[in-house]
Amino acid sequence: MDDKLKQLTALASHFVGEHFDYCKPLLDQDYQGMHPVVRFVSTQLYLSCQFSTESSLLLLRHGQEWDSEIINRSIIEGVVKYIFMLQGTEDETIDKVKEYWEILPNYSAVKRSDRVSSLLKTVDSDELPNWKSIADLKLEDSDIDSIREGTNKQQRKSLEQKWSFSNIIQGFSKSGDERLMPLVHLAYNFGMSSHLIHKDGDGVSMIWERCTRDIERQEAVKLAHIARAISDLCSFAEARTVILHQHCNTEYDFIDKLRDSYSPLFSELKILLKEFNKVEYET
Repeated sequence: MDDKLKQLTALASHFVGEHFDYCKPLLDQDYQGMHPVVRFVSTQLYLSCQFSTESSLLLLRHGQEWDSEIINRSIIEGVVKYIFMLQGTEDETIDKVKEYWEILPNYSAVKRSDRVSSLLKTVDSDELPNWKSIADLKLEDSDIDSIREGTNKQQRKSLEQKWSFSNIIQGFSKSGDERLMPLVHLAYNFGMSSHLIHKDGDGVSMIWERCTRDIERQEAVKLAHIARAISDLCSFAEARTVILHQHCNTEYDFIDKLRDSYSPLFSELKILLKEFNKVEYET
C-alpha cells in the first residue's frame, strides 16, 4: 500500500503543480489584466489553497486520510470563496475583495478584542507583562466605533452570512450556471468533515467503525477514501484555474490536455473506487 500511496500522491502533486504553473503568470504582481487589489488578495487566497493542498497530499501519502479531510474542508471553503470573489463586474469584485480582506477581518478583530478582555481578567496583575502580545490585540473603544462605522449588529451579521459557505453554495445552486452546479455537492463533504474537526460522536465513531472491519474491507475502504480525496484535490486545482482564467478573459484550453496527460492517475483512482464497491457490496 505504501508504494501505491507514494505513486498516487506524487502524481497528484505534479498535476496540481502544473496547474499552478499555468496560473502563475496571472498571479504575478506585474500582471496587468486584473485590478491590483483584486489580484493581490485573490492571489493570497489561491496560494493558501495551493499550500494546503500540498499539506493534504503529504498526509495522504502517509495514510492519514482522516486528518487530510480536515485540511480538505478548509480547501473546499477556500475554493468556494475564491470563485465567489472573482465573479461579477470589476466593481463588484473590488467590493467583495474589500469585504473579505478588510471589513470582515475588522469585525473579527472586535470579537477577538472582547475575548482578550475576558482572558486578561483571569490573569494576575504581576503576570500581565508576560501577556503583552495578547493584550496588544485589545482595541480601544474609538477603534471599535471606527470599525463599525455606524453599522448595526444586523448589518454586520448579514455581511458575515453573505460570506458563509452555506450561503455561497446556495447562491451557486440558484444561479443556473451549469459550471457551478458540481460545486453544490461539496456541501456533503464539507458537513462530514465538520464532524472530524469538532471531534463529536459522529466523527469519532466513523473512525472507530472502520477499525472494526476485517482487513480486506479496511484496506479497500482506506484506498478508496484516499482516492476520492486525491480526486477532489485535483478537481479543486482545476476549479481555481478555470475561475482565474475566466476572470482574466484568457484561454484555458490546456485543461483537458493536462488531465489527459495524467490519465494513468485518474484511471487508478477510479479502479480503487470500483474495488471498494466490489469488496464492500459484491462479496
